[in-house]
Amino acid sequence: MANRIKDMDLTQIVAGNLQRICREHDLSSRELAARADMPQKTAYNTIKGTTSCQLPTLEKICKTLLVSPTAMVTPHLPTNILMSRRVPLILDKYAKLTMDQRDTIEEMMDKMLNIEPPVLD
Repeated sequence: MANRIKDMDLTQIVAGNLQRICREHDLSSRELAARADMPQKTAYNTIKGTTSCQLPTLEKICKTLLVSPTAMVTPHLPTNILMSRRVPLILDKYAKLTMDQRDTIEEMMDKMLNIEPPVLD
C-alpha cells in the first residue's frame, strides 16, 4: 500500500510539472503526443495524472521537451529551472562531492537564503 501511495505522488508530481510546461508553452496534449510520437490518450493521461507514467513515456516526453527526467520528477521546481539544462549538470556535480563538501555547500546556500540550519539531535 505504501508503494502505491508513493507511485500516486510521483504521478502527480510529473503531471503537475508537465501541466505547467504545457501551459507556459501553449502546448496541448495533442501537440505533445504528435511531437513525442505517442498516442494522444497517453499524453493526455500523463498530463492529467490519471494514470501512472511508464518510464518509456517519461523518457519520450522529456526528450521531446528537452527536460531532464530528474527534474521532471522533482516537485516544486519553477518552470524555468525545470527546463534548465544546468540542473542535471549541477546534480551530477553534487553527487560527486564528499559529505563534508556537501555540508559546506548546503551551509553556504542556507546563509545566502537566510535559512536557519536544522538542529540535529
